[in-house]
Amino acid sequence: LPEPWYWTDQNLNDQLASELSPGHILYGKKVRTLARREDNDDVLFNVMNAEFTFAVVHLTWSENTDEGGKWPIVEIYNNWNQLYENRIQIDHENYNIFNEA
Repeated sequence: LPEPWYWTDQNLNDQLASELSPGHILYGKKVRTLARREDNDDVLFNVMNAEFTFAVVHLTWSENTDEGGKWPIVEIYNNWNQLYENRIQIDHENYNIFNEA
């Protein structure tokens, strides 16, 4: 994966579950941690039992759930190409611009 993303063996499934309330789009979904950003709290999850395949979640690291289902912020993607072109590649370009400045 291009910077700032990296593959991880760290399992953040429990952290995600602790942040979700019943109104959240990922609530009750089976996920697997795939990757993280090195410069913030964004995590890429593979979602197994949903109409979409990938979710990028900005974990809050809070012990309280948001009952309205607004937090944590999530972006969903239907396939790898959509995820790569619309998130990972853009993050990489922005990361390089920021680090060159």
